[in-house]
Amino acid sequence: MTGRKPRKEGAEDLGLGRLPLCLEPWQSYYILRRGIMPCCYGNPVLAPMADFALMWNSAELQEIRTYLSRGELSPYCHQSHGCPIVQRVLAKKAAAPPPPPPRPAVLRALNRLFFRLPGRLWRAVGRRRA
Repeated sequence: MTGRKPRKEGAEDLGLGRLPLCLEPWQSYYILRRGIMPCCYGNPVLAPMADFALMWNSAELQEIRTYLSRGELSPYCHQSHGCPIVQRVLAKKAAAPPPPPPRPAVLRALNRLFFRLPGRLWRAVGRRRA
């Protein structure tokens, strides 16, 4: 049994439910001979090794952090194909069904005008084809 108490409904989560996709760019970065990268899976080098002091709050790293804090992958992350987070997000996108195409405003107006009868007919015809 763990020492944690179960959370009550409506209890404050202290922001833990809104964590970014990846915490690496806030916690550390990797300084290697070939250059500086925001994570161990980073593919393109952001800056040479000598610029490590300037890189922590650089525009490139701030952009990566902004995307991750919104729950999105940055363009830099999309280039890092070895990252398990990138692989998981891309697999989830591939498995999701595509959104239905938007109906033109004219069709929506006709549907409302005729008490949704055209929409019902359209769905009935679509079911017979399938």
